[in-house]
This record gives sequence, C-alpha cells and structure tokens, in this order.
Amino acid sequence: MASSISSSHDEETPDIESTKSVVSSITDHIHQLISSPSSWNSLKSASTSRLSNIVQQNQEKHFDFSEHSVISNLYWGIEAIDSAMQAQEVEEKRTNGLKKAESMLQVPALLEEDGVTAGIHNQYLICCSYFFLSVVKKLQNDEWQVALHFFQAVMVSPRLVRVEFAPRVCEELFHESCNDEDVRRMARRQLLSWRNDPLETYCNKLVQYEKVHPFDSQSCEIEEVEDCQPQKLDVKKDTFRKDKSTRSLQEVLMESESDTETTSVSSCCNYHVEEGGDHPEETINEGSMRYIKGSEDNQFSLVNPCEYKSLPLLVNEEKPKITSGRIVCSVGHRDRKTDSLLSCYAEDDHHGRITMEDLRRGMMGKNEKDKKKTHKKKKKNLLTGRDFSSQLAMHNNEQGSETELVLLLEKAISRLCFSEEEEDYDYAIQVTTIYEMLSKKRGVKYNMLKNVILDQLLVAISTSKEERVIRASVSILSTIVLVNNSAVEEIKRKGLSLYNLATALKQKVHEAAILIYLINPSPTEIKTLELLPALVEVVCTCSKPMLTTTMRSCQLVLTPPAASLMIMEVLVTAFDCDTNNMHLEAINSPQVLGRLVEVAKMGSFDEHVVSLARILVKCMQFGGDCRRYISESVPLDAFACLLQRKEKRAKLSALEFFQEILCIPRSSATSLLQGKNKGIFGSSNLMQILLDCIQEIETDHKLLAASLLLQLDTLEDSSNKSMFTEEALKVILNGLSNEQSSTSQQLAAFILANIGGTYAWNGEPYTSAWLVKKGGLTSLTHRNLVKNFNQLDQTLQDIGIDPWCAKITKRVVDMGKPVFQALATGLRSKIKRVRLNSLTAISWIGCEIGKYPNSIRYSACEILLSGLEQFLHPGMELEHRFLACMCIYNYASGKGMQKLINFSEGVRESLRRLSSVTWMAEELHRVADYYLPNRSRISCVHTQVLEAKHSRSGAVTALIYYKGLLFSGYSDGSIKVWEIKDQTASLAFEMKEHRKAVTCFSLLEHGESLLSGSADKTIRVWQMVQRKLECIEVISVNESIRKLETYGHMVFAITHSHGIKVFDSSRTANDICKSKKVKTMTTSIQGKIYLGCKDASIQEFSITSNREREIKAPVKNWMMQSKPINSIVVYKDWLYTAGSLVEGSKVKEWRTNCRPQVSMVAEKGKSVVAMEVVEDFIYLNCSSSTSSLQIWLRGTQQKVGRISAGSKITSLLCANDIVLCGTEKGLIKGWIPL
Repeated sequence: MASSISSSHDEETPDIESTKSVVSSITDHIHQLISSPSSWNSLKSASTSRLSNIVQQNQEKHFDFSEHSVISNLYWGIEAIDSAMQAQEVEEKRTNGLKKAESMLQVPALLEEDGVTAGIHNQYLICCSYFFLSVVKKLQNDEWQVALHFFQAVMVSPRLVRVEFAPRVCEELFHESCNDEDVRRMARRQLLSWRNDPLETYCNKLVQYEKVHPFDSQSCEIEEVEDCQPQKLDVKKDTFRKDKSTRSLQEVLMESESDTETTSVSSCCNYHVEEGGDHPEETINEGSMRYIKGSEDNQFSLVNPCEYKSLPLLVNEEKPKITSGRIVCSVGHRDRKTDSLLSCYAEDDHHGRITMEDLRRGMMGKNEKDKKKTHKKKKKNLLTGRDFSSQLAMHNNEQGSETELVLLLEKAISRLCFSEEEEDYDYAIQVTTIYEMLSKKRGVKYNMLKNVILDQLLVAISTSKEERVIRASVSILSTIVLVNNSAVEEIKRKGLSLYNLATALKQKVHEAAILIYLINPSPTEIKTLELLPALVEVVCTCSKPMLTTTMRSCQLVLTPPAASLMIMEVLVTAFDCDTNNMHLEAINSPQVLGRLVEVAKMGSFDEHVVSLARILVKCMQFGGDCRRYISESVPLDAFACLLQRKEKRAKLSALEFFQEILCIPRSSATSLLQGKNKGIFGSSNLMQILLDCIQEIETDHKLLAASLLLQLDTLEDSSNKSMFTEEALKVILNGLSNEQSSTSQQLAAFILANIGGTYAWNGEPYTSAWLVKKGGLTSLTHRNLVKNFNQLDQTLQDIGIDPWCAKITKRVVDMGKPVFQALATGLRSKIKRVRLNSLTAISWIGCEIGKYPNSIRYSACEILLSGLEQFLHPGMELEHRFLACMCIYNYASGKGMQKLINFSEGVRESLRRLSSVTWMAEELHRVADYYLPNRSRISCVHTQVLEAKHSRSGAVTALIYYKGLLFSGYSDGSIKVWEIKDQTASLAFEMKEHRKAVTCFSLLEHGESLLSGSADKTIRVWQMVQRKLECIEVISVNESIRKLETYGHMVFAITHSHGIKVFDSSRTANDICKSKKVKTMTTSIQGKIYLGCKDASIQEFSITSNREREIKAPVKNWMMQSKPINSIVVYKDWLYTAGSLVEGSKVKEWRTNCRPQVSMVAEKGKSVVAMEVVEDFIYLNCSSSTSSLQIWLRGTQQKVGRISAGSKITSLLCANDIVLCGTEKGLIKGWIPL
C-alpha cells in the first residue's frame, strides 16, 4: 500500500522510498487495468463511445477539419493501443503500434485547457490523452513516464481520473477529504519535488531498487541554481536512458556517431512549473510554441535544454490564459521542435543571454544600426562554415569530446536562426552538414531537429520582405533538398507555398526554380503560377551555368537554368494543343530561341539537354520561323550525345529531335547532315550508335533511328550495299508490314513517304505537292483542288530534291521485292493514312524506276498495280487520283502496259474522266482501248456524298475551291471555309468583311490569291496566311459585282448594269465591249475571254492584243431577244453556251452565221439559269425547276437523270468529278457519278 501524498509536506523533497512507492502504485494500477480484458474493454468502450456520442450530438454543427483531426487522433490512438495489446506475439507490430498510438495521443494533449474542440471540452480530451499515454508507457516498460503522464492527467481533470480512470490508485495517493483543487495542487508539487532532486542522484538510487532500462556509465553534473532563475549549465557528461521517445535536445546533440542510441532521463526529471502568479517567471503558451519570459527587461534567458522550455520561432508577447499549470512539454516531441534554439549560447562574459530585441533584429532585420553591432559581436564567436566543417569532420573521424561536438552543433543552429551575416556560403555549409548528419540518424528527436531547420527556412521564405533573406533561405533550402531527397516530402508535408516560391522566382531569386522543380507540382499548379516569363528570364540571363554558392560548395549538378528548362518542358508538353501553343508563343522570339541554342552549347547542361530537346521539338512544331532558326544555329553534337546515354528517355528525346529538325526543305536537310562533319555527329561512330539503338529500343522510336541512319548512310555515296542501309530499311519495312500495330504502321508509312521527298519550313510534308508539280498539274483550278499546294512556294523550286530522290531510290530499290511487297501491304491497310502514304512512297520511287532494269519495274508493276486502282475513282482527292495515275504510267510503261487489259470498266471510266486533268490519264486510257477495244459504258447514277449546312447566313450565292478547301459565299456577306475529309464537310473558319451578299468568286494566278465580288460594290483580294484567310486588298467599284474572271494579273468584272470592267495590276479600270450588255463570261488558256450577252450574242476578246470580235451574232427573231445567254463554259477545246438553248462547238469553229455542232433544248419555253460541263455530263439548272439539276450526256446530248437539291439552287460548281449545289436555305450538297 503506497503512502499517500501529504499536503502538509508539499514543500519537502520526498525520499527515494516514497517516490518509488508512488511510481509503483501507479504502474501497478495500470498493469492491472491492461491485464484484465474486461476492465480494459470497459474503460476503452466508455471513452470511445463518449467521443462518438458527443460528436453525434453536435453533428449539425460545422467544425473545421483540424477539430475533427484532434478527435480522430484521440479515438484512433486508443484503438491503436488495443491493437498493439492484441499483437503480443509479433514484437515488431506491437512496437510500431505503440509508437503510432503515442504520436496520435500527443495531438489532443497539446490543446489549450480552456477551449472547446468539436463540441467537447478540451479538459476531457487532454486528460484522456495523458491517461492513455501512461498506458502506452506501461506497455513500453517505461514506469517513470507512466507516473509523469498520470500526474499530468490528474492536474488537468482530477475528478475524471478519480471517478472514471483510476479511482483505486487515487484513494491510495490522495486523502478522501481532498477536493479537486487540493488534488491538482498535490500532483503539481509532486512533480516539482521530483524536479528539485538532482538527476544523477535520483537515477542512481532508482537503479538500486529496480533497473527497468540499462544506463550508460556516464554521469551528468548540474550546477545548483536558484529556482527563480533559469539554469546555465556547464555540461560535462550525462546519463542516458535508451528510450527513443523521451530523449531531450541535449541528448540528441551530444549523441556520438556510434550505432548505440542513448537517451537522457533528464527529459523527464527537470521540469520548471509555476503556480499562478506566485513565481517571478511566467509560462506563456501560444499554440504549440512556448517560451519563458523573465522578469527583467523583457529578456529571454538561455536555459538548460533538459528543462523542455523553448523559444518561439517568431516572438509574440501576447499572454494566453494560464490554467492548470500542466507541464505540456512532457507529452513528447511536438513541442520540442524549437528546442534547438535554446542551445544558442552567446558566449559573452558580461551578459550570457540574448534579449528579445536581439531576437527581433536577428529574425526581422529592422534596425540597421543594431544589426551592424550584433553582426560584429557575433562574428567573433560563431564558427564560419569552413571552421565548422573542419571541426565536425575531426569529430566524425576522431574520438573527440562529445561536449565539444554538442557546442559545434548548437552554435551552427544559432548561426542559422539569429545571425545577420551576409555570408550565405558559410550558412549553406553549416546547415547542409548538420542536416546530413541528422538525416543519418533515426528517431523522432532527430526528425524534430531537422524540422527546426526546415521551419526556420520556410518562415523566412513566406514572411520576410527582404530579398537577401529570401534568397539566402531559398538557396539553403535548395541545397538541403538536393543533398537529402527525403526533405522534399517533409517540405510538402509542412505546406511550403508554391505561391511564395513563385513570388521569389519572379523577384529574381533564381534558386526558387530548383525548389519548384524538386517539389514536383502538377502541371496545372505550374500553369496557375504563371511562371513562364520568369523561367525564360532565368535561362536567358545566365551567361554561363548559374551555380549558387550553396551549389558550388556541394558540387551539385542541378542549377536554376536547368530546373527552369525542366519546368518549361512541362508547360509546353503537358497540356492540350492550344494551351501548349499559348506557352510556346512566349518562347517564340529570337532572343529566347537564341538563348536556348546557346544553352545547348554549354557542356555543363549535358544532363538537361533532354528537356531542352523536347522544348525545341515543340518550338519547331509551333512555327516555321522557329524551325528555320533552330536548324541553322543549333549544335547537333549536343543532342547526338544523348544517344550514347543509358537512360531510355534521353535516347527517345534525341531521336524525336532529329526527326523534327530534319523536317525541312530537302536541300537544307542535306546541308544540315553534311555540314556537321565535326564531332560525334559527323563520325561513322554515330551510325553504329544508331544501329545499337535500333536493336535496343523496343518502341516505335526505333523507326526514327532507322530513318536517321538511312539518311546518314545515303550521304556516304557508297556504290556497294551498306549494312546500315539494309538494317534501317528492314526496320522500316517491317513496321509498314506490321498490321497488328497501327502506330508502327502509320509511322513507318510516314517516314517512307517523305524520306525521298521534302518538307515545307513549317514541317508539313511537301512530297505529294512536289510530285503533283513534277507530274505536270498546271491548271490554276486544278492546283487549288490540292491542299497545301502553292505553286510559288520556294520549297517546290528546290533543285536538291531530284538528286536526293535518285540517291535514296537506289538504296531502296536495291532491297528488291521486299520493298514493293511491304508497300503493297500498306496499300491494303485499313488505315487510310497508311494507304495514302504508301501511295506517295510508290510515286517518288516510280519517278526513278525507269532508270533500272525492266525486270525490276515489271516485278514492281505486278505487285503494286492492283492496289493502285482504288485511288483513281471519283470521290478520292484529286492529288491522290493524280498520283495513282502517275504511278500506273511509270510502272506500267513498256512490258507492263499489257497489264492494262485487266483494268475494269470502272477504272477505264475513271481514267477517261481524269483525262481533262492530266495527259497521263488520257494516254493510259488510249493504250487500254488499244489492247482491248471496248466501247465505254457511262454510269449515270449519281450518289450524294456531301452535305454542309449553315442556315443563319442566308442563301449560298457562290462556291469555289481554294487551297484544297471549299469556300462558300452567302447572301449576308459572310464567307465560310469548309474542310472536306472522307466526304464529310466541317467548318474550318469564317469571316465577314463584305457588307452585302457575296455574288461570285474567282482565282487570281498572280500571287495565288482568291477574289470575292459583292453587292457592296467591292472586290476583295484574299490570301491564305498560316491557314487563315486574310484580305490583302480591296478594289472599289461604282456598281455591285455580278461575276469575276481573271487572267494573269488582270481582273475582269461584270457589273450590275451589265457592263464589263478590266482592272490591270495597278488596279486601273477600263471598260470593254461598251456596246454590249454582258450577262456572263469565261476565260480560256489561250488568253481569250468569251462574253455571253443579253442579246444572245457571243463576243471574243483577245487579252494579249486587246481586240474583240463577235463569234455569234445576236438573235434576229424578235421573240428570242428576251432570252440572253446566262452561262458560258470552256471545256477542253469546246465552248458551251446556255440560255434558251444549250449550244456547243469547238472554239476554233465558232464563226458568225455558223451552226453549232451541239444544240439542245432543256425545256421548251424555258431558259437555263446555270450550267456546268465535265467529261461525261452537262449539268443544267433550268428556270422551270430551280431546285433540281438535269443530267445530260455530253457526247450524245441525251437527258439521263435529275438531281434534287431540296430548295432553289443559287450556286453551282463542278470540281474533281463532284457536282456541288448551293441553295437558298444555306445548304451545300454534293454528288458523284458511280
């Protein structure tokens, strides 16, 4: 039976026997509690159910997340104890469970007693926490801490402990007559009495009775001081207990580098507790940070770290209410994270303490004069970085005095927290060295010390307004993070604000880029910070790799420019196309691109060329100017070196870079490959490296390596077969034949299609356009049916394409049948893009196939011919029909012509329809008829393949193809642009610059421009600029425009009054045919313009000689004078007119008083409003049925069908065997003959 605590002897220090009796009584009770399942379950259930009930009663109220977190920590802390008790057989699980429970119970134990959390009084939560912490310590066999936590619970809520938690032991310890205040006072004084007993004496005595934990042989000598004064210790040696959870700061700092972890019992013996206002010192609480305020001059005393008194990181003189006087710091580690600041000994013989004003000046730097004095005084005593590093190294390597090591660490932390010196270099060394040493240790207290350093730096970054302070803090924190990767997660947990780092970066604290990169925020977070201008500035302003002082001291690789590049990579690659392009616009300037190119030349950036490569790839994809500048100035060796790296990402990025940079006009690409003849890029070793990449890389990037290898080897001009070419082509052909992988097949087809051709400066493939030009597609109308085809583009004038094509064709053809078999597989692919790219590859090979033996050409013809037929039919784009016709002509020449007898009637019909486009189609059709004479059967069935609607703009009044896009003019003055893909029309863009209806379109060969005439009395000249239509000129006319035609640089316009005006290149207007009222007109390639007049006459005007003549006289019958010629068309060498009659003759045979060779009456008594003529058909829109088209055979003049548009037809166009109608309801429909 333990003796009770006597109130009459509160001031006396109890002897060892009485102390042991009290501790034993408490531990016995806790032992009985946890040994009895029923008692434990009853207490646990009562506590947890009470928590649940109180929360449920207040569930309608809204609490902060932090309040719920406190309740959850208490609840699950109790549950963790129960789980640990049930894991008796698994020691590790039991130990971890107790540690988890202890850390969770510490959260509610740190609450202020006079508050309320989630509707529960804090006193109840705190008392529960301390009591269950005593249970944890009992399970950990730490009887001393059991007693300490028990008395803490009693001081907070005596009644709760006496009634619910431990009634029996309270009866033993306290008299029954004592009220709660008496019990609280007794418990407090019991703790004070233990504090007053010297630590060494008590511990030695306690060991004599019961040795729970082993002790080291060292001892601790503590000076006797007055109770009212803080202690200043001369630490010589200490006594440690091996309990990780109770080690003090003094123990952590004095612990040696040995593997034995030791802990002092001083943490649980030396308390400094005041009662009310009786003591001259006050305990001031603020959250989890506490400090001792002395009675004299607002001074902060330097006290013994073993007393668990801590200075705040930021001084605050507000005094919260003092309640029970409990010793908060005994709870564990959460209040100890600032204890290292207590070790800041200012070794001054006169003062021995740091004042509050010193702290203010040290942390905030407000008084410049005092700063200089403090700086001068501290500089004498605090260690420099080099001195500290050398002394620390000595202690690590030699068995020096541990006390001296403690002082070194203390002074280093003091230097970090309070010094005002400008030498960031020394700070970085000190902090990094300390942090590295602490990182090698395990235990909560070591983590606490690291947290002190991190907290101090984070506070400076987030609160300081001085650039020097922010720069130094960011620099030091960057160094710590680079050296200790685990610090990143700790910084994230502490909630370092990305906004603060972004602000620092924008204030030219470039080291902040390193922290932002290492914290690894999400792309969305990076975008929100709007960092790109600051990142660009970091890269552009450094004349060489920017190594901060901390980085130089640690010899680190990552630099602010390198980190900036990696963040920039995220901004230009991680988002959708529009967002990426928005970011790329900030980079797309000569200054920035020039700096990026300079970065590539810096050897120290080798580790980060990967990010640079990806950025440059995106820049090249963004615009042709970027691609041109980069290709002309970037050093290829820097990126070729990436191919030698072991990292897969480095190799892939390098291959993507070379693929993109070679997507330029062929002569420039060849010069780029040939001009870099120094370094690794110009060596044969590079081809071996690429060969190794082909064999090592499993992804589709091996195709990129094969493409680069093939181009490099082609430049060698070797007449013999090359191993590199053979391996490269095998990879490409295997990819093309691999129908199981669509991505591989598409990439292989793209590479093969353009490796023998060229690109535009914007990176678009121009091989098809070059082949179309090479094949002789000269008509302005036909050229504008081809997308992205500009006859005036200098890329198509490149004289280097043909020699390159010849070289690469030789390499390909030397492979033999496997090449053509792979291409035939590509023609049969289900993927349209693969089929079209295969067609392009066959086309450029076919341009050179005639130079090789007939056996090779005949073999290729047999393999490829059947697959080429599919591209000839109407419905396919004109360039593909043209290329297919060119391929058949090239491969079937000679002996292969006999294969034409196998052509179906449909193929022959398609060739006949193409004869107006290219002479090759006409020749093939003639040869096919020669080998197998057969009267062609014309299919008159028309199938609708296209429909586009935009009803809000009124009637479709004009249609034309320009740059491969369908342009439509509307009655409200708008122009809409449609992209036709797979017989589907999608609106690409629209504009509205005409004020009234757009009445007509025409193509101007000079400048490859588009003309639009309008009822607003203007003619606008348009050009396509970066896939956008821009008006470059406006021609004003006195009248509204009915119809436009052009020849060369001249523009012909029919006005509202039926006059005709001619505008020359200077836009001077002249009138012609003044005596005639002109209704319609058309031009011919012979330089003549034919005019259909209201009196049914036809006038011929020679543009070159400026002469006019009448080729058809007016109608003399008075009944026919009201029937003007409404439409006139030139097709091949025939001229067709339409009014009340449809008449046609060869142009040369039109003479005055000569009868036409063709004459048709569409409908008796009715006139033709509009007409279009193609190879097989004449389409008529008559006044009797304005919503339909009549189909007539051109050869036999027979009416064979009708097409209904659904509403009145207001415009008509035939292009690429498709007949298009625009209606008054804004609908566009298209049909093709099958």
